[in-house]
Amino acid sequence: MNIKKTLCIILAAMTVTCACASCGKKEDSDKGGDSAKTETVENIDVKAVADQLKNDISYEDSLIEFDADKIEKIMGVSPEAYKSAKVYVSSTGATPEEIACFEANKDMVESIEGSLTIRLANQKSTFTDYKPEQAPKLDDAVLVVKGDYVFFSVSGDSAKAKEIIG
Repeated sequence: MNIKKTLCIILAAMTVTCACASCGKKEDSDKGGDSAKTETVENIDVKAVADQLKNDISYEDSLIEFDADKIEKIMGVSPEAYKSAKVYVSSTGATPEEIACFEANKDMVESIEGSLTIRLANQKSTFTDYKPEQAPKLDDAVLVVKGDYVFFSVSGDSAKAKEIIG
């Protein structure tokens, strides 16, 4: 029964992601966009952002760093999807606290965002039953896309995470 529930959540998340992606407005770069903003987005050090999220926010659990294999297996993001990444997760699994920061390869932002949306849905399903007192962290999760960068943070301080991500 739990497998059916998880599959339904994954399919629902994928449907929402596809629907949002197909309804999005694509900006034309020749319409006098703000080049200073574009330049800033192009120079984000995702590893430094991940470290700042880890160091500047208080977590109930200690966080451990994932390597590329675990990023793919647990987060669902293949190494071919990104140029650079840093992912931290709860060391015990007792909390849903985690950080994932990616610099996406060309045309892979939506894929990474979709994988993180599915991860969030799976975590909500798990923690709603396992540790319901942790569920509010997932309800306040931060998922931000800035150009070719994707940032994801689950903590007790989403306001601070948004401030750090910018």
